[in-house]
Amino acid sequence: MKLCERCNRQLKTAKSMELGFGPTCYKKHLKALADAEFERNQVTIDEVIENDRENRKSA
Repeated sequence: MKLCERCNRQLKTAKSMELGFGPTCYKKHLKALADAEFERNQVTIDEVIENDRENRKSA
């Protein structure tokens, strides 16, 4: 039998084995992916300030 990639428990259903995660761990995995995507799309205050400086120089 296959093991969950997140918690290493034994997977019981064919769907879980196909996904590589049990149902709870799969939900946590999807949330982690969504959180990582959200973080990648964030703009820092330093980027805003630098962009403002560049806009002022070109004006």
